[in-house]
Amino acid sequence: MTPSMHDRVKNMFVDAGLTAGFTVQTLLWTDTANLATSFMVFRPNGGTPIRYDLGNENYVLVDVIGAKGKNAVADTAAQAILDYVQANPVADECVGKIENVGGKPAPVLSEEGRLIYRLQFACIYGE
Repeated sequence: MTPSMHDRVKNMFVDAGLTAGFTVQTLLWTDTANLATSFMVFRPNGGTPIRYDLGNENYVLVDVIGAKGKNAVADTAAQAILDYVQANPVADECVGKIENVGGKPAPVLSEEGRLIYRLQFACIYGE
């Protein structure tokens, strides 16, 4: 699949304005050591078997990583993503159907005190 599903979801969220104010990264979080910077990281997280000419589910993790001391901004961004996906479950011809898996998880704190939400999505896609 080209581009990868996590890149397709990233592009969808960027186009929808959901990443505004965040540094967007893929695969791994690379901290800039600037505690005022917020990040959004898109990465694959497995899925169901891929079979020729059949659809499958691709799981995508989206980490919403807030700036230190800006917990409300990270919380609002995570909720905005969930609201957007709920309102737009049939995204487009690149993503297919997208749905949240697991709801809004409990946030965790990074070593530096950044609030982190790890959101998971299932994208049902077939060519």
